[in-house]
Amino acid sequence: MSRGKVSIAGAGPGDPELLTLKIVNRIRAADVIVYDHLINRDVLGYAKKSAELIYAGKMAGEHLKPQGEINAILIEKARAGLSVLRLKGGDPFLFGRGGEEALALAGEGIDFEIIPGVSSINAVPLYAGIPLTHRGLSSSVAVITGHRNTEHGIDEHNWEAIAQIDTIIVLMGVAQIRQIARKLVDNGRDIDDTVGIIHGGTTPMQSTSVCTLKDIIGKDHRPFTTPALIVIGKVVGLHERLNWFEHLSLFGRKALVTRAEKDSGALKHSLELLGAFVIEQPTIEITAPDDYAPLDAAISRLGSYDMIIFTSANAVRRFVDRLWSSGRDIRSMGAARILAIGPKTAQAIEDLKIRVNQIPDEFRAEGLVDMLKGTVQGKRVLIPRAADARAVLIDGLRRMGADVHVVPVYKTIRAEIDREMLPYIKEGVDIAVFTSSSTVKNFFEMFGENAHTILERADIACIGPITAKTAKDMGLTVTIQPHPYTIEALVEEIALFYSNK
Repeated sequence: MSRGKVSIAGAGPGDPELLTLKIVNRIRAADVIVYDHLINRDVLGYAKKSAELIYAGKMAGEHLKPQGEINAILIEKARAGLSVLRLKGGDPFLFGRGGEEALALAGEGIDFEIIPGVSSINAVPLYAGIPLTHRGLSSSVAVITGHRNTEHGIDEHNWEAIAQIDTIIVLMGVAQIRQIARKLVDNGRDIDDTVGIIHGGTTPMQSTSVCTLKDIIGKDHRPFTTPALIVIGKVVGLHERLNWFEHLSLFGRKALVTRAEKDSGALKHSLELLGAFVIEQPTIEITAPDDYAPLDAAISRLGSYDMIIFTSANAVRRFVDRLWSSGRDIRSMGAARILAIGPKTAQAIEDLKIRVNQIPDEFRAEGLVDMLKGTVQGKRVLIPRAADARAVLIDGLRRMGADVHVVPVYKTIRAEIDREMLPYIKEGVDIAVFTSSSTVKNFFEMFGENAHTILERADIACIGPITAKTAKDMGLTVTIQPHPYTIEALVEEIALFYSNK
C-alpha cells in the first residue's frame, strides 16, 4: 500500500483567483478533500471526479464536525494510503487550528506538509482600498483575535501595547466589537480613531462600513454582520479614495448565466472580473444525438463534399471526436472548404490545426447565406450541427442550388434546476444573460410562473437578434444586445451599460 500524506492548506479569503498555484495542484491531485464552511465552492471545481469531498463545517458558533473528529478523518484517510487535502479558509495557521491538526498527524507518524494561503488580514483590507501601512500614517501593524476562545477571552491581550500600534487588525471580533473599542480607548487610543468593518471581503458581496471608536462605543451603533474583518487606524481614511473593488461596474449585482455548464466558464469569469455575483443556472444541456447513423454515413463519404460548414464550437469538437473514433482523421476532409459561423467556432477549428476558409461579417445563419450567394450552385455541402436547429441556413443554401446534407452531432435538452443556487435565483436577479433562443425558452419552462418574478427587476442581455426576439416573445424587455454577436462583445456591452447607469 502506498504511503498516504496530508496537505494542510489555505484556500484564501473568498476570491477563488487568490488561490496559489501550489494549492491548485494539490486540489487536482487529492483523493480526499476535507474543507471548511468559508471555502468558495468554485475552488472545488479543480478536484478530480473521483475525489471524496468531506464538509467539515467550522463556522462561528457552529461546528459540523468537532476538531477531534476532523483529526481522526485526516489520520484514517492517510493511513489508507490516500492523498488528503485539508482545505481551510485564508491561511491554515493564522488563528485557525491547522497547527493542532499538524500536531495530531505528527503524533501518529503521518506524513504532512503545510501550504500557506493568502490571508484575509492582507487581502480583505486591500480589496476595500485600505493599506495596512502607509507613509506618514502607519508603520506598524498588529493582528489580534476577538474570539473568546480562552477562559479570559479578550482580557488576555496586552491592550496597553496594542493601543499604541498604528494599524490594528481584528479577526473574529464582531461580537466583541464594543468591548474591544472600550479596551483600546481605556488604554490611550484616540476615541475618534477611524474603524473599517469589512464584511464578505474579496467577494461580490463585500461591504465596508466606516465609523469611529466613539460610534462603536455609543449605545446606538448598529450591529455588524459576521464574518467580518475589522481595521482600526488612520489608514482606514484612505478607503474613500482607494476603494477600487466596490466601484467595479457590476459590483454586488446578481448576474444569471443560462449557458450550458461546460460553455459558461469564460462568460462567468468575465462577469466576475466586473464585480458581479454570478449565479450559474444552465438551462440547456448538451448530449449525444439520438442516432449517430447519419453522422457516420457522412463521415464515410467525407471526401465527396465541396464544403463543410460549422455553426458552433460544440459541433466542431463533437464532429472531430466522432471522426477520430471512426478510425479516421482530418485527412478525410479532402479538399473541402471549411466555413465557420463566427470567430469562436473558427477558433475551435483552428485549434485543431485546420484552416478556416471563410467567416461571414454577420455571425449568424443569415450572414452565411448572404456570404455564399452565387457560389454554391451544384456544390455538395455538409452541415454537422445541433439537432432541431433553425432551418434558415439549410433553406437558403438549397434555394441557391446547393446539395445540402445536414447531420446532427449533438442535441440540446433542458437542464435541471440547481437546488443549491435556487434560493439565490428566487430572490430575483439584477441581470439575466441569454446566449441562445433555447436558453430563453428553457428558462421559462423550468421556472414556469416564477420566471417573470425572478426577472422582474433584471436587465435582460441577449447575444443577438434571434435570441432577443425569443426573449421579447416571452414578454421580456431586452436592454443589452451587442454587435458583433460574440460573448466578448456581450460582456463589453454589459460593462458599458452599467458604467453609464
